[in-house]
Amino acid sequence: MVDDNKKKFTDEIINNILYKLTIISYIKQGEKLYCYDDNIVIDNSYIQSISRFFSNQNRTNAIDHISNLINESIEITDFIYRCELSVRKNSKEKESRQSKTFFKNSNEKILKQFFIKMTNAIDGLNNLKLTYNSDITIKTNIELLISRIQQRISKIEDILIISI
Repeated sequence: MVDDNKKKFTDEIINNILYKLTIISYIKQGEKLYCYDDNIVIDNSYIQSISRFFSNQNRTNAIDHISNLINESIEITDFIYRCELSVRKNSKEKESRQSKTFFKNSNEKILKQFFIKMTNAIDGLNNLKLTYNSDITIKTNIELLISRIQQRISKIEDILIISI
């Protein structure tokens, strides 16, 4: 899949983003994130502050990483939505696409996966917000991220009939 900027959304990229959203959903209150080489890990070390200090990790880096992840999620779901609209308008394209992508996940299935993973990620972000409750800047950034995710979930919900 290619968008206006010629960025490819491969299955690997989509799966990686869904994986990271899943990691975020597992964050418990008091836990912090460790981000490196485009990965997100929950820091379970006994001395979180020391391990994060030596690896030059901080809450701002973690929030930036999460923000980029949310931006990518929104970009992908927008692209999939636009593709679906164009395919629905053109029946010849629909037939062609069905034969080429027989074993691939349908756009509807991918959107459902994003719906579920983003919904679950809100729980982890709320826990992270409680962890950083005394830092008003980080707390506000997390609240804004949660709001963006909720808006995206509502948009996906409006387009799909979700059967879980």
